Amino acid sequence: MARGPHAAWLPWMPWSWVWQGQKKGKKRGMGISKSVIGFWVLVAAALCFLAFQWQMAADFEAEAGGPPQQRLDNATARSLRYLAAQKRREVLASAAVKSDAASEEELDEKGQGSSQNSKPQKAKPKSASSAAQALDQTKIEAAQTDLQAEPDSAPAARTDYVIELGEGSEADLLASDKKSSGRVNAQTEFGSDGEDKLSQSMEEARTPPSPDASVLDFTPAPITTIPAKPPAPPTWIHCAGQWQECVCGGRVRWGNRKTWSIIEPPEDGSKAKVMCSIDKLEDILPGDGGKHCECEVVPGSKFYLSLNPMQLPDDVAESTGSPLMASCELFESAKEAQGARPHDLTQWEAVEPFCSKAWEEAARQNPAFKAGSRQIDLGTLRKSMRARIDSRFVGNYKRLAKDGWLPRAFVNYYAGAPEGKHTLMTEELIRSVHLFSAEPIVVFHFGSVTPDYWTAERFPRLVLLHSLPLPDRSFNFNKLRSFLLSRVLTGVELDSDQFVGPGVDVMFSMTEREITKEYPIPIMPVHYYSFTRRDSPENVWWRRYCSREAGGKKYDCSAHTMRWGHAHPTWTFWALPFYGRWLRRHFRDERLPVKAGQPASTGIRVTDIPEDEDLLNVANWEERVTKQWCKYDNDRTEFREMLRWDPKQGTRCDEGTGCTDIMSDIKFYPNGAAKAFFTAHNCKDPAETKRWIDEIHKRYTKGLYPTSTIVYKRRIWNSGLELRSKFPNLACIL
Repeated sequence: MARGPHAAWLPWMPWSWVWQGQKKGKKRGMGISKSVIGFWVLVAAALCFLAFQWQMAADFEAEAGGPPQQRLDNATARSLRYLAAQKRREVLASAAVKSDAASEEELDEKGQGSSQNSKPQKAKPKSASSAAQALDQTKIEAAQTDLQAEPDSAPAARTDYVIELGEGSEADLLASDKKSSGRVNAQTEFGSDGEDKLSQSMEEARTPPSPDASVLDFTPAPITTIPAKPPAPPTWIHCAGQWQECVCGGRVRWGNRKTWSIIEPPEDGSKAKVMCSIDKLEDILPGDGGKHCECEVVPGSKFYLSLNPMQLPDDVAESTGSPLMASCELFESAKEAQGARPHDLTQWEAVEPFCSKAWEEAARQNPAFKAGSRQIDLGTLRKSMRARIDSRFVGNYKRLAKDGWLPRAFVNYYAGAPEGKHTLMTEELIRSVHLFSAEPIVVFHFGSVTPDYWTAERFPRLVLLHSLPLPDRSFNFNKLRSFLLSRVLTGVELDSDQFVGPGVDVMFSMTEREITKEYPIPIMPVHYYSFTRRDSPENVWWRRYCSREAGGKKYDCSAHTMRWGHAHPTWTFWALPFYGRWLRRHFRDERLPVKAGQPASTGIRVTDIPEDEDLLNVANWEERVTKQWCKYDNDRTEFREMLRWDPKQGTRCDEGTGCTDIMSDIKFYPNGAAKAFFTAHNCKDPAETKRWIDEIHKRYTKGLYPTSTIVYKRRIWNSGLELRSKFPNLACIL
């Protein structure tokens, strides 16, 4: 055995020192202690053992053929050579099969030739199998030559190889064994006679011969390069109307038509949040009511796909799972279907002016339907009749709707940033419906993005719909659009600054009782204040409904037939044509006809009526309606009296403004009007609204909230019928 590198210094261990010290100690009477001798004996034994182990390791490494990494490379090379041999065997087997097939083909050809020897035979081209056979013979000879030098089976190993390799030639695999995605784990391999065959062929394995191309054809197939689709250019989409907040992932522009002011996004990469109002931005178009904000988006981006699906192309919107639930085509096909239902017919009557080219052409021939310069074109009107279901709430819609219509529902409309004030107000409204009502709520979204945490699991009776905002009209006219598009048989409108309270569902039965085929008019609640000409003489409608007598100083207000109503109406499908009729007049910029004996100034231009509430009150006066709800949308602060109520009070309601009547007026309500606490209004602080809702729910569930909230003359009435029986001359109804 070869001597280790540290064997030379073993004889120089200080044994003589110990022995001599022992002898000297005896002479001097100072003998070395046994513990010291034992210590040096142990040290000597340990050093001898380490030297022996070191020498054994050196001998083992020399016999094994090199360091561990070198042995690993050798094992890899041998394994790859074995895989190549296996490939050559597969070539030989394949060639044998082809040879047998070629022989059978030649026998068949000979048989056919003998049976057709009466006909002249044309020379046949050499068959593909014959050509392949010649090539295969070359491959066979080459493979047989190579196999003489290869083992017939995988070598026996003390430890099996674990090889996971990708595709490629033997040389490629060997060259990339350290970079491949596979794993190699091997130990030294020995033959049956104990001889290290792997170390003997180490040099050969390090430089393996290149495989014969005729036997192993690993030429990769040509890669077809598909040119990348160029990214779509950015585009501008509507983000927010005037007085609304725009949240945008890119640039924002403020203005209208061809006049714009560009607002760059934040430098930190966050989304831009812009309040689109002349209070915050420069008024670049004074007097233009159509100013709005638009957002620059990149088609296909994450922000782009989160947008209101009505702002996306139809195919993209469909791919997001948001189906179309309202359109001119759907309305017309329902009307024309065999056995069309009354609600399908009344809806088409309401929307036909917004959908039909034939109707538009006929209207041009009729002076009563003459449109003005502010008319919205038919193409835009058709788009205004489209709505899609939010993909998250398709399941809710299918479960709640029957044949495309919701039997009963609250209807709301809004737009705003996902974390903005109006969105949070709307969320509290939705929450109150889920706490105090058994009916669904339809929320029409006319903005760009909705909160991603609004889900069907959280709000199982929410149906979220999307539509496009209108150009050149007040945002609040989307309220009337939502009535036409929601496809609700009986509806109750709710603004985002409202919440509902216990007992609210009685409003649906009230509505179904009062709005019928015989009375197809929506009903609004009485306003807390009686607006008259004296209060706002500049409003254009007084020229028609409270005009000055010809040649006199007095005013004829006989056409002012009802106290001002609040724009929180209820309706059934019978009233849809009423909404369609007045929305059409506004969108087409029509004029009301001058009545006989009246001055031309009484023919007011409908687009001069600026807001939805104004238009609905004008419509009530023009059509001389006779029904008005008592006040059921009281200020939130008046709910204090309901929270203070104690069962011991019974029907008494003695203290606070909540127990007082609606303000009286000389003409319509000389004794004031009754109120009902079905909904709260003026709820513009979402956090405060949440506290109101939670407190009402807490007391209601404990039985500390009145079962009826109809109040008149400081008394709580059990029902509207009881109230009317006591006060038959009361102008409002419940």
